[in-house]
Amino acid sequence: MSLLLQLVLTALGLSLLAVGGAVAIIPEVYRIAVETRGWLTPERFAELYAISQAAPGPNAMLIGLMGWALTGWIGGLLTMLAFVGPTSVIAVFAFRRWAAWLPPARQAAIRGALLPVSVGLVVSAGVLISVSLGAGMLVVGVVAAAAVLHGTTRAHPLLLLLGGAAIGAASAM
Repeated sequence: MSLLLQLVLTALGLSLLAVGGAVAIIPEVYRIAVETRGWLTPERFAELYAISQAAPGPNAMLIGLMGWALTGWIGGLLTMLAFVGPTSVIAVFAFRRWAAWLPPARQAAIRGALLPVSVGLVVSAGVLISVSLGAGMLVVGVVAAAAVLHGTTRAHPLLLLLGGAAIGAASAM
């Protein structure tokens, strides 16, 4: 089976898991791309992840970037379409049914119940990438402090990034 076909089939399968968005499946994408299939090194995966987060657009861009990095622009396009196409259609039909069948209070309760799951999946993605790159306790501590500060204060995220960068620069001296 060609690499492009493997990527497209993998993207189709992953799309059905991405209930909380593409960030929710980053650990599974890592497991498949780095650990199981060996398509990417941990460093290359982290580079593609960083690009997908820094660039404007959806978090699902990681899937397209992976396809592009491995098989060129056609692979990036087909992989991205395989990831977002089917689930977009499912989401439209599901949303129509959701809005028609469930009262607003029940909809809000379900969204509230799914929030901690999404947060946990995002945190696990960050931990997985940090650990795979050999992050030390300083990095883990700075990330944890930034997460707590962001959750408990109204500090602007750029200030937290600058603070983390300053700590990293100071520790490198």
